[in-house]
Amino acid sequence: MRKMIKTKRDFKIQLHTRQYLNGQLAVYVNDKIGHPIAELSIMNDLVILAPNEFILKDYSENKEIAKELLDSNLFVPTDQFILIDSNLCPICQISS
Repeated sequence: MRKMIKTKRDFKIQLHTRQYLNGQLAVYVNDKIGHPIAELSIMNDLVILAPNEFILKDYSENKEIAKELLDSNLFVPTDQFILIDSNLCPICQISS
């Protein structure tokens, strides 16, 4: 899936999805000309996710862009979380 999104910073990004080797949803962001910006998801073999769910990496270098995408309602939290190292990461879906 590819989706063009306008952010608060007034530049466009492309949202890409794929699948990790374990079948979980992988979510990536590229700029408008296709250069990679961030991998917004995390693979975890210990968690069973629905096909449309992913673990959002909303810390470190992804903190600001993850917040913008959550605030824009593009990512919808499921009210479930998983502890990755010392970070409590939300399990999300991409809104339709």
